[in-house]
Amino acid sequence: MENIVFYGTRGSGSLTSGKYMEFGGGTSCLTMRFGNTVVMVDCGSGINNALEDLKEVDELHLFVSHCHIDHIGGIASLFSAFENKKLHVWGKTFGAISIRDSINRLMSQSLWPVSADTYKNVEFHEIESDVHIRDLTVKNMDSNHPGGCSLFRFEYGATVVVTAFDFCHLDGYDEKLCEFAEGCTTLIYDGTMTEEELKAKPEWGHSTPEEGARIGQKLGCTAVYITHFGVFDDDTLSKWEVSLRQDYPAVTFARCGHRKFDLQKMVDIGALLNVEKDNDVLLSKIVEASMDITSADGGTLYLLENGKLEFKVMINKTMNTKLVRKDSSLGLPSVNINGKNVCAAAAREKKLINVSNCYTETAYDFSGTISFDRLNGYHTQSVLVIPLIDEYDDVVGVLQLINATSRTGTIIDFRKKDEEVLMAIANQASMAIINSAYSQQITDLLYGFVKVMSLGIDERTPYNANHTRNMVRFANLFFDYEEKTHGKYAVDAKKKREILMSIWLHDIGKILTPIDIMNKDSRLGNQYQTLIHRFERRELLLQLAEAKGEISCEERKVLEEERVAQLELIDQINHCPYLTDELKTLVDNLAKKTYKEADGSEHPVITSEERYQLSIVKGTLNNEERSIMQGHVTMTQKLLSQLNFPKHYDQIPLYAGNHHEFLNGTGYPNHLTEKDLPWPCRLITVCDIFEALIAKDRPYKKPLPIDRSFSILHQMAADGQLDADIVDEFERSKAWENR
Repeated sequence: MENIVFYGTRGSGSLTSGKYMEFGGGTSCLTMRFGNTVVMVDCGSGINNALEDLKEVDELHLFVSHCHIDHIGGIASLFSAFENKKLHVWGKTFGAISIRDSINRLMSQSLWPVSADTYKNVEFHEIESDVHIRDLTVKNMDSNHPGGCSLFRFEYGATVVVTAFDFCHLDGYDEKLCEFAEGCTTLIYDGTMTEEELKAKPEWGHSTPEEGARIGQKLGCTAVYITHFGVFDDDTLSKWEVSLRQDYPAVTFARCGHRKFDLQKMVDIGALLNVEKDNDVLLSKIVEASMDITSADGGTLYLLENGKLEFKVMINKTMNTKLVRKDSSLGLPSVNINGKNVCAAAAREKKLINVSNCYTETAYDFSGTISFDRLNGYHTQSVLVIPLIDEYDDVVGVLQLINATSRTGTIIDFRKKDEEVLMAIANQASMAIINSAYSQQITDLLYGFVKVMSLGIDERTPYNANHTRNMVRFANLFFDYEEKTHGKYAVDAKKKREILMSIWLHDIGKILTPIDIMNKDSRLGNQYQTLIHRFERRELLLQLAEAKGEISCEERKVLEEERVAQLELIDQINHCPYLTDELKTLVDNLAKKTYKEADGSEHPVITSEERYQLSIVKGTLNNEERSIMQGHVTMTQKLLSQLNFPKHYDQIPLYAGNHHEFLNGTGYPNHLTEKDLPWPCRLITVCDIFEALIAKDRPYKKPLPIDRSFSILHQMAADGQLDADIVDEFERSKAWENR
């Protein structure tokens, strides 16, 4: 029978808050065991929860439903973890991109230092028919998810498991799925949306738990697992599951298989520490959380200052004591890091120390502890000490816990489990302390990284090198103007930086846009050279025909003049900004013209593909290429959704990912409307269009004058596409001027 473990249960993006721990925050990843065959379906960020279990697996078959980031974003981690073992990757080609090419793109050196081809133990398999692995048969069916997606059917004896991730109900796919899944015992199904969301967005390529329940019941499944959840917290999913199971008892909402209680608490602690900015409160929370998770009666935290360990926090439950340095000097001396004190030793040697009984311990000096006990009528017995070490292997401080207690209140030794948990907490605590002290430096580093990434993307093509930089300059000067004039769009430094970072990242999706499309500077693009060779050949053919006496000198001159005129026309059309009806007629007429080859056969002057390219009305891209180019917005959204932006920067995915949306819903990719687009989105859109209008480095158009550009912006505002107030304010700011 199959052994199913879910490691990633989310769709689109990872979630790390404590509100998402019961069901898990990682994106799509699960494993199944059929006899001796271990199968993984998809490899999103949830793979990180599976790495420990995979140590026991010598051969793994990964089936990739499709190559959206939330389904393969963890592939580099899997490749690294499986480096010395056999890994098979199975997938289909969608959009003319094979599974191997998709993963290679994701692991290109612009995104990852080690390419997929480096791993010689990885074997890629293109799925073309049924797959047979020992006694397991795997069948597949295409879903109608945007961009393509495979549904898998795993047959092993009487067991049939069907995975239906990213499933869309349009075009009769319910019936197709039921036919494909007939006889399945277990259905694993896409639960991204609510019923209301599905009605509003039927074309988004996702489904609901209710639909999965109904389909599972129709198929007679003994188990239906709902996964690929949207942004629903644990409480929402728990209540949803209870409600659904009243009518569909076979339904279970998938939970991450490796979420032990202690791990949940550690993650909660991490989230708690990350949001606390008050350093004294932060230190208190570190001690309290450590005591709670290890059942300690007391705790003390020291920070290393000027070569000495200084007391910062002391808490004791039995004595009902809580001392924090901001409230008191604590009246306690510093600890010499070179002494025999147990905390000094832990800091000096950078090691965890676990003492069962400090009264009988001889390796360390506990005289101060014993004196404290005598003065306060307390008895210290078990002690656990751990150094707090930052990412540079420097000691930040020391955390000391005393007297682990059982459920009955008896003092016991700190367990091995306590050591492991405290190590994890110490790592988080160290980072939280450093972050609290150097948050500005980290913010500057983040901003610098974003800027470098953006510049790298712009530099991929000479025709877009200044686009993002110009937009950032426009926005910067716009905000300067708003601040000076006390305008309605004046913002504080944090909000300004968030919006500017959004602009730096707005085109990050272009990192995966084919360079030949980004660099296409004419309608024919790379096809132009082939056409030139053919026209040069025609010249030689005419000379040859004259030499052989097949045509006269006068006839050759006439035909040669016609050839030259045709090429001049092609050159004109190839680079003109806009194809008029007159020029379109000339293209059509040219497509009817022929020339004679050496064998006397007639051939068209331009091929059907060349005619198609030359018939592009505006710009240099045809419909298919334009669609690929526009896809950078969707990719921007997907890439940014994988990042856990800190507070004050969490709107970046929204701002950056919607710069091609219009207020009246005519934009792309999601056709959002005014209610969905806050003003920073609208400002970025205005900056983006304005920069494109006045840009001097676009191969398909000449720069427009400022007044003409604003006429276009005002007309778009009148048509309901742009925010008229922002356009007016942007014009008043003169943000495009060099100042």
